[in-house]
Amino acid sequence: MSDQQGVDDLAPNDATAAVAAPDATRPPSGQAQPQAGTDVPRPRLLRVEVVLAWCAALAVAGLYLVDAAAHGALGAARNDDWVYYRLAFSLASTGHLSFDPYSSTLLVGQVVAAQPVIAVFGAEIAPLQVAVALLSAVALAAAYFFFRHFLAAFWAAFCVALIAVGPIWGGLSVSFMSDVPAIALQVLCLCAAVPALRGPRLRWGWLALSLGLALLAFSVREYSLAAAAAVLIAALLTHGRRPTGRVTLLLAVVAVGVVWVLLAAALFLWRDTLVVGPRALSAEIELGQRVFYVLAGLLTTTGFLMFPVALAVWRGGLWRMLLRWWPLAVALVALFTYTSSVLGYPLLVGNYVRLGGSYSGTIAGVAPAVFSGRAWWSIMAAANVATSLLITFAVARSVGVLVAWRRRRRSATDVGTVPAVARATPLRSLDPSPRIALSFGVVTVALVVVVVIITHGRPFDRYVVGAVPFLAAAAIHASRSRAPQLLGRIVASAAVAVLALVGVAQVDASATLDGTKWSLGTEATRLGYAAETVDAGYEWFGFHQPGPIIYDYRREPGYPSYVTSLFTDARVCVLGEYAPRPTQRAPYAGEVLRVSRVSLIGPRYTILGRAVDRNCPSS
Repeated sequence: MSDQQGVDDLAPNDATAAVAAPDATRPPSGQAQPQAGTDVPRPRLLRVEVVLAWCAALAVAGLYLVDAAAHGALGAARNDDWVYYRLAFSLASTGHLSFDPYSSTLLVGQVVAAQPVIAVFGAEIAPLQVAVALLSAVALAAAYFFFRHFLAAFWAAFCVALIAVGPIWGGLSVSFMSDVPAIALQVLCLCAAVPALRGPRLRWGWLALSLGLALLAFSVREYSLAAAAAVLIAALLTHGRRPTGRVTLLLAVVAVGVVWVLLAAALFLWRDTLVVGPRALSAEIELGQRVFYVLAGLLTTTGFLMFPVALAVWRGGLWRMLLRWWPLAVALVALFTYTSSVLGYPLLVGNYVRLGGSYSGTIAGVAPAVFSGRAWWSIMAAANVATSLLITFAVARSVGVLVAWRRRRRSATDVGTVPAVARATPLRSLDPSPRIALSFGVVTVALVVVVVIITHGRPFDRYVVGAVPFLAAAAIHASRSRAPQLLGRIVASAAVAVLALVGVAQVDASATLDGTKWSLGTEATRLGYAAETVDAGYEWFGFHQPGPIIYDYRREPGYPSYVTSLFTDARVCVLGEYAPRPTQRAPYAGEVLRVSRVSLIGPRYTILGRAVDRNCPSS
């Protein structure tokens, strides 16, 4: 495939794009071609493919549940979700919806949706984790069906695999974190947007359903407004150049967007009235180096999660394009190397992908390393090179599309009429899903960057995980070749296998650590300590505190900040910490218990409980 052919495939001229579109956007051979002004029929997936997609999605969710259960993490609060359990259980017991100042996520939809599960199973953690795992399967299967609108089965599965076997999804899917429910609703929103935008006319019923799902996703997590923005942007791109009724349609789409924003703002402001006390996050814009830190960190983190894509897109004739744009790729590699080596900014912003494991800083001491030093260096190098290659690809393809568009405009102007292919092509015959995917991926990452800068919050890798498969699908679509690309598929499969190794190590280590911390708290209660006096890590301690959550940041030597900042006069009788030397068999000073678990291919977590006296009753 020549470079020019690849440019034409994604050109904004609908006539050329419709002709160059893959077979998935055309009627099967032997069927009548669509008449002007009619929809392009979408080929139905075989029933066996639908069944296999659902089975694979459920199998992935089931494997993560089994892994968590094997390490004691099923039924244990994980990461920040202990706050959400408290809110959901409080609503179930009191019937009153209220929010603490520490919870920065909207959460209304998730807390309300959890009530039927709590009504059936009681105030238990494990059933809510299973419910989120089922939602994760829905997200994976729905994403696959969305990608099949414009990708072959192999590449659709490839894009879903990036998130399914990566280092973040497995830990999120067996928890009550808000990310997976919000992503699931966003994917369903995008799926509903395809029939809304396909064809010569907008289907307002499907569009209302799509934006309604986006509003539900927003009620769980504010970042979900990216889905609504992506649908409206795709609507403007897909229908904004229609020859008749264009102004009316543009005004209607803008009006719908304004209504959605007003509803979302009303929901946000109402939720804000339910918070008592100062919020943990506030608007505090800080420019300068922090902007570079946030932007570079989120880009390289996204690039690492997509590093198989960085290898897959440069296939066929597109390697010749890379040879022309190599100075940009080299400059980006040098820039990110300078960022990490000289400025000291991490290439991976962390939270889940960390040397010590996901949320490894939620207990005192130094966590054992999940990866060797050489392996971690390789991960950093992959993040650097992959991000540089992907940005280079995006710039090169964008420039190519603009150049091709100008050439077509100039050609049409010189001839004095539209090209013959444009006259023969039905209006709006191109499937809008590639534009939806690209819009959603770009808006998600950009929104995270802006919000983190405005709120002065910390950027985390889980904020961008939902964008990864959609950016990957858009990139694969942009790089498609009509020639068989067996080598490209082999390279892509091998890269996903490497990503899966990193994912298994990280997800299993996360389950092991979370299970170990929760087991420490359980064992301490068996020894007679009250649950609220045991600091078995951030999750156990926060979940079992009887008092309300506050936010008054202050430090006290010898105790984690969550003990002193989130609760008034919290009591601690047992303080958990990583064993300084895990192989030492003799008790440490003040040690009252010890719990040890080993992950599949990662480290052994040995956590001690030391007797301390912070407001501890002397009984």
